[in-house]
Amino acid sequence: MKQKLNKYFDKANLTKFGSIAAFKGTKGDIVLKPQSLDYEINESEPVLVETDGYLVPFFIDNDSVFYQKNGEISLKFDNINSNTEAANLMGKDLYVATEDLISYESEDDEEEIFKYRNWEVYDQNDNLLGKIIDIDDIPGNPLIIIHNSFNEEILVPLNAAEVLSENDTINTIKITIPDGLIDALKNN
Repeated sequence: MKQKLNKYFDKANLTKFGSIAAFKGTKGDIVLKPQSLDYEINESEPVLVETDGYLVPFFIDNDSVFYQKNGEISLKFDNINSNTEAANLMGKDLYVATEDLISYESEDDEEEIFKYRNWEVYDQNDNLLGKIIDIDDIPGNPLIIIHNSFNEEILVPLNAAEVLSENDTINTIKITIPDGLIDALKNN
C-alpha cells in the first residue's frame, strides 16, 4: 500500500498538470488552466493541489469534468461544496501522478482512422459487411459507419473492433466484430 501511495506524494513521480484559475457556479466548481493541451485529466485518480508547500489530495466528482473550447477544464472536487471553499484554491498548482496522465490521440492516429473511408470492410469470417462511408469521431468511442449491399447503415464501435488486416492496394480492411453485434443491429 505504501508503494502505491508513494506515487502521489513524491514530486519526482508527479507532473504539474496546470493551475486553478477560477471558480464557477455556486457549488464550488473550479476552472483549471492546463499547462499542456496534450493530456486530459483522469477522473478516477486523485489529483494533488499544492497548498502552503504541501500536496493535498482531492478526488474529482464523477462526471463533472468538462473540456471547454479555450482549453480550460471545469470540474468539481468531492469535498468542495461552496465558492468560499473553492476560493481558497485559486492560483494553486495542480499535480497528477505521471503514470495517471492520459494523452489525447495524436493527429496521426486520427488520420489513420479516417483513411478507411470508402474502403470495403470484412468481418473475421471473411464476410463482406459493406463499405465504410464515414467515421463518427465521438470522443472516447468513435463509430465506423458502414453501408451494406441493402443500403442499410451498420454502426460498429471502433473500440470494440480490432483491425486484423488491411490492403492499401485494393482498399479493404478485415476487422473482428464482437459476437452478436451484427445480429443485434439487424434485429433493431
